[in-house]
Amino acid sequence: MDSTMIHTLRRAAALRRKWGEAQQASLLGWLTCMDPAIAEVEVEWGYDGLIIDTEHATFDPPALRGVLMAFRGTDCVPIVRVGANDIYLIKTALDLGAGGVLIPLVDDAAAAQAAVAACRYAPEGRRGVAPRRAGNYSRDTATYLAEANSSLIVIVQIESLTAYRNLDEILAVPGIDCCFIGPADLSATMGHLGDLRHPEVVEVILDIIRRCRQANRAVAIAESTDVKHIKRWLDAGANAVSCGDGLGFMLSGFAAFEASVNEEIGISFR
Repeated sequence: MDSTMIHTLRRAAALRRKWGEAQQASLLGWLTCMDPAIAEVEVEWGYDGLIIDTEHATFDPPALRGVLMAFRGTDCVPIVRVGANDIYLIKTALDLGAGGVLIPLVDDAAAAQAAVAACRYAPEGRRGVAPRRAGNYSRDTATYLAEANSSLIVIVQIESLTAYRNLDEILAVPGIDCCFIGPADLSATMGHLGDLRHPEVVEVILDIIRRCRQANRAVAIAESTDVKHIKRWLDAGANAVSCGDGLGFMLSGFAAFEASVNEEIGISFR
């Protein structure tokens, strides 16, 4: 029987194959709160994976480790969005047991090559060899080292006009498992800050999806919980859509409760 840490690694490998073989599309969720209890709830929701956002949330390594513990023994793949395309940040996330990393602001082939190298052990890359928690505290290190390079998911974010212009050279870099479209930053660099639905932004997004699929690269996109738009990207060929997080569902749930109380009882919370 596989240990729970090796189970996580092999679930990542299975998700990587699912995208690579263009099987049924995936839905991914987000984790933006550091409380492991929230993570324990979210991992049971049925998402193929959850993206732990250390770029825009306040995770430090101990907090990240605590949240990653909630994935142990589950089929939900933990994907860590690191704060930058930095070999130390990537190494920390992977050594703590992430099944993959999402690397922001990858604007050209050189950045993509650096991202891949940071995720792979030599001779394929430059990742330091000391997996600690990922190797189940030395109990499964040999298995982890044998399987990590072919299992861990490398996702690069295409979230700028520069990245879009350099898309072909990024797609030509070996070792990238998925390109992840970030509409918020992309729209900003196109002069449409905050207008993710602007026709010019949508046109570029659709072109990125088309070109990624033509190059046999998996492609994912960040989206809200608007089912109409989730379906739009899946119909266009996206392999995965990230949609929804615990904090967002908490806020929307309270908003619905507040509206119901106001309508039925006449009490306002404000």
